[in-house]
Parts: sequence; C-alpha cells; structure tokens
Amino acid sequence: MSNIIESATIDDIALYLQREDGLDVKASYQQAQSVIDGFNDMASKGIIKGWYFNDQGHLELLPSDNALRIIANQK
Repeated sequence: MSNIIESATIDDIALYLQREDGLDVKASYQQAQSVIDGFNDMASKGIIKGWYFNDQGHLELLPSDNALRIIANQK
C-alpha cells in the first residue's frame, strides 16, 4: 500500500460525494476538485504520499514517512 500515489480520481471522488452527500453532478465535481487540490497541497508539503479508497469505500490519506515519524514522536 505504501506505493500508492493516487488511486482515487476526480471522477471517483465526485461519485462518492454524490452518493454520500447527495450532491448534484456539478457540485460534486467542484467539491471533488477542491478535495484533490487540498490533497495535492498536502502532498507538496510532504504531509501525505497519496490517497485512495479503502476496502470499506472510505477515502483515506496515505501519510508520508516524515508525518508518521512526527505522529509517533507525539505519542
């Protein structure tokens, strides 16, 4: 799983938002783009390595190794 960079596309996220939040097609794509923009921002800052849908169909973030070290040190 650590090699995932991006496995949830804008289409996947938009469909998820339509199903889970009841958004219409246009709104779901606008929100999906906002979500992906946020993910790309986090990735550029080294916080995450990627995102994906887990086995239960929930959108998950894959934290970077550096972020995992920081979290571990705070426990």
